[in-house]
Amino acid sequence: MSILLFIIFGAVVGWIADYFDRSVHLSWLERIVVGIVGSVVGGTLYTLVTTGSLSLDAASGFNVISLIVAVIGALVVLFVWKRVAHRHV
Repeated sequence: MSILLFIIFGAVVGWIADYFDRSVHLSWLERIVVGIVGSVVGGTLYTLVTTGSLSLDAASGFNVISLIVAVIGALVVLFVWKRVAHRHV
């Protein structure tokens, strides 16, 4: 996946995660970061659960499963983000 597509995919994933979790209001840049990090976290967790091995391989393409896994990963990232940000306030 090219860098531009990965950024666009991260923006879409971040927007969807921001839509589901209304307790945090993110800027467009924060949505992209949450979406990209969530994609990596979700993909890693999915690989760990399905294969039993820890792999940080890049995404092989865009499909519905990768979108769902990335959104779940982004929601996990938002959960951690809220806990860490709340601790510093």
